[in-house]
Amino acid sequence: MRRTITIAMTLILSALQLAAQKRALDHDVYDSWQSVSSTSITDDGKYLSYSIVPQEGDRELVIVEIASGKELRVPRGGVASFTSDGQWAVFTIRAPFKETRAAKIAKKKSDEMPKDSAAIVRLSTFELTKLPETSSISLPVDKKSIIAYNVSDSTDKSKKYKVLRDLNSNFSDTLRNVDKYEFNKKGDKLAVVYKKDKKDSLSRNQVVLYQFPSMISTVLSQDQKYYSSPVFNEDGDKLAFLASLDSNSTGNKHCSVMLYEEIVKGKGKKAVKTESIREIIAPDYTVDGKLCVTENSSLYFSKAATRLFLGIAECQPEKDTTIIESETAKLDIWNWDIAMTPPIQKSRLSSLKSATYQAVINLSEPGRIIRLTPSVENRLSFADGADGELAMYTDDRAYQLDATWDSNSFTDVYLVNLNTGESKTVFTKLNGNPSLSPTGKYISWYSENEDELGWFTYRIADGRITNVSAAAGVPFYDEEDDHPSVPPSTDRPHWYSNDEYFLISDKYDIWRFDPDAKTAPVNLTQGQGRRDNVQFSYTDFNKSDISMALSRVGVSKTINKNDKLTLKVFDRTSKENGYATVNASKPGILSYFTDKYEFQSVSKARNADIITYKKGNFNQPCDQYTATGFFSNEKKWSSINPQQADYNWGKIQLVHWKAYDGTPLDGLLITPEDLDPDKKYPMMIYFYEKYSETLYQYRQPAPSASTVNLPFFASRGYVVFVPDIVYTDGHPGESAYNCICSGAEAMCEQFPFINKDKMGIQGQSWGGYQTAYLVTRTDMFAAAGAGAPVGNMTSAYGGIRWESGMVRAMQYEHGQSRIGKSLWDEGGLDLYIENSPIFHTQNVTTPTLIMHNDADGAVPWYQGIEFFMALRRFHHPAWLLQYNDEAHNLTQRKNRKDLSIRLSQFFDHYLKDEPMPAWMKTGVPMTRKGEYFGFEYIND
Repeated sequence: MRRTITIAMTLILSALQLAAQKRALDHDVYDSWQSVSSTSITDDGKYLSYSIVPQEGDRELVIVEIASGKELRVPRGGVASFTSDGQWAVFTIRAPFKETRAAKIAKKKSDEMPKDSAAIVRLSTFELTKLPETSSISLPVDKKSIIAYNVSDSTDKSKKYKVLRDLNSNFSDTLRNVDKYEFNKKGDKLAVVYKKDKKDSLSRNQVVLYQFPSMISTVLSQDQKYYSSPVFNEDGDKLAFLASLDSNSTGNKHCSVMLYEEIVKGKGKKAVKTESIREIIAPDYTVDGKLCVTENSSLYFSKAATRLFLGIAECQPEKDTTIIESETAKLDIWNWDIAMTPPIQKSRLSSLKSATYQAVINLSEPGRIIRLTPSVENRLSFADGADGELAMYTDDRAYQLDATWDSNSFTDVYLVNLNTGESKTVFTKLNGNPSLSPTGKYISWYSENEDELGWFTYRIADGRITNVSAAAGVPFYDEEDDHPSVPPSTDRPHWYSNDEYFLISDKYDIWRFDPDAKTAPVNLTQGQGRRDNVQFSYTDFNKSDISMALSRVGVSKTINKNDKLTLKVFDRTSKENGYATVNASKPGILSYFTDKYEFQSVSKARNADIITYKKGNFNQPCDQYTATGFFSNEKKWSSINPQQADYNWGKIQLVHWKAYDGTPLDGLLITPEDLDPDKKYPMMIYFYEKYSETLYQYRQPAPSASTVNLPFFASRGYVVFVPDIVYTDGHPGESAYNCICSGAEAMCEQFPFINKDKMGIQGQSWGGYQTAYLVTRTDMFAAAGAGAPVGNMTSAYGGIRWESGMVRAMQYEHGQSRIGKSLWDEGGLDLYIENSPIFHTQNVTTPTLIMHNDADGAVPWYQGIEFFMALRRFHHPAWLLQYNDEAHNLTQRKNRKDLSIRLSQFFDHYLKDEPMPAWMKTGVPMTRKGEYFGFEYIND
């Protein structure tokens, strides 16, 4: 017995000594930390590619032959694209990071900067051919062996040439003065728009069609001032583009619509192919006398190319050049009854300038444009490739003004005849988001009316409305949603072939519904999700064969009755992740697993039973894997971040406690790897809403965009606590106190090594608000960090989210801020004051670090100023970090690194008794901005 104890103690001491030898993470480790990205697999499942990407520096491309394990590593290789025959890989090779950085510092001109190149790899031998100074490389949609890439002129770096190359025959051709180009899907045709070079008298504006592999060329149009990008139909035998003699750059161009057609008559040896190019819409054509085809009239074909869709816009006059800008007033006018205020219009200005009414040309009657929508804001939806008679559009203009503060998504719904343009009203003020079924037999939507929450269908043939989910007897929304509004649906419809059924998940299980409700709903997972507290959701590992062009006209992937369906699994109790399978036509789980990992980017080879995915957890980086079938014969291909083993990392666990009001809660607790239970450790508490489901998520040490980095603080001797929060309408601040502070006390009781006198809190945005509230509510914390906090809900209520231009009122009445009332509702003002930290600032005793940036597009940055000034008024220790021209979360890496240092210095001072840095003690004067940062420590 004594010997057993001795051995156990020896093992424990050895583990502690090993951990003690490891270093703590510091701010110099970030750049080298890696991630795996851009995974691809050949259609036959024989070759895999992925990229290993450091946070800063040169990436590496890895190509693997899966059967043998043979690999090719390409320094600085970009994202690889495989040809559909699995014979070739093509990719760019980026210029060396250090050389590019040095050139930027030296302020070299663009033509003097280090240049990217490209490469072609023959997969059977891994033979690599480099293409010097190549800026881009592309394949057709079907990824045949034809490639196109840009090369620079050896004598004039500003000129780019387009090279076409057939990888299998090694044929190549060089095209000069290319402005735009487009492959057809099959890759046997290429349409090129050439732009005249003023230095080349033989060049001209023209559109040329090339055939492969013959390289026969046909000039489709020439000498127009403007040509749009050409657009092929799905089969590649039709091509459309816009042309204009109008060189006006201030008004819009008046364009003609050109159509190329390839017609084959007869079969086999008797087949005769003819080609034609014609103008099907003249440049002076107008709709309703005021709408014309312009350079913004994007073109796209229906699936069978019976129709050509386009946009039409009001014909704009040329800009008045007589206006004297210096004598012209500039102002924004706000109208009370116009839904789009100037900030909204400004945020959408580019799209508003190019907005068009949706229209169609039926190719059986060319020369006529049929307008389909009454407004440029209408959203047009198609079914069955847009070759049928009807399409659907929604119109919410009548409700946009109220939507400023009302969470209801009201809209009017119409069916429009694609042959005539006539519309039929289907619904007025529908509270939901309607969509067409794949073949166009039904409109489905989730009703957000409080008295009829559920999934409904409208049968287009006879107008029959059916509540299809009522018979299931369970809700189809998140039953734990705690916002003061109608809870949204947990899913969207996944349709079967021929619109026979569709799948919808409730919070736990997967259901199959008959859109006419003639047969009862079928629970394919047989209630196991709700019974075992497990969430099942439909997913599909298979690559879609549907192009973006077909997706645009309503073609979508459907489920066959004989399919085996894959479900994503999340165990709400253990927080484990996994997958399951069920039969599409028969209830019952066929296979099922969960594991202590997170899974990312799962994808199946198109023609082989091989899947690729990334897998990791808190202690293991997300590496690249492949498997066969349902996660069998797993192979690990990458081993990123080996340096992690040299650092004191951390251990994560799921913790439980009860809030002050008795609500059971979950959270995460991260302890240092070298934890000594006999010592006392400071605790960092980070929160937003709920994070316990991320128990098995890998978190990189990285410079902070706004929040404390969890593994960084754990490595440096902090216990890190991440509590879940649940909310009560009208009292978000007190809800945070109820969950966070009870959790902090519970952790101190459950884990005596936590120093209850050295606890800090930090949050960003909504978490920043809760931080600001908590420091007015309790003196439990020794330091607090609030990023982009709302300090005053009464002023923030009418504030603008500058990124979108939207007023913030709805967020308080129905959204995340959870007040549930307006300022003017009975008791509303009292709730806004109760939940506004600024009205309780006199109670603060906690030193507070605020970050609020002057280009914040979500929370008006004057909120941070208001809170800081209130703290300052009471002489409470407070600091405000204002990063110039920065967003809600920092986007520039240099600023992220700066914030990371300041966060750690601030909390180290108050929670670990480290010296105070100069920026906290004496500040950084504006006269030394950008050259002095105040990171050095000042000893009292």
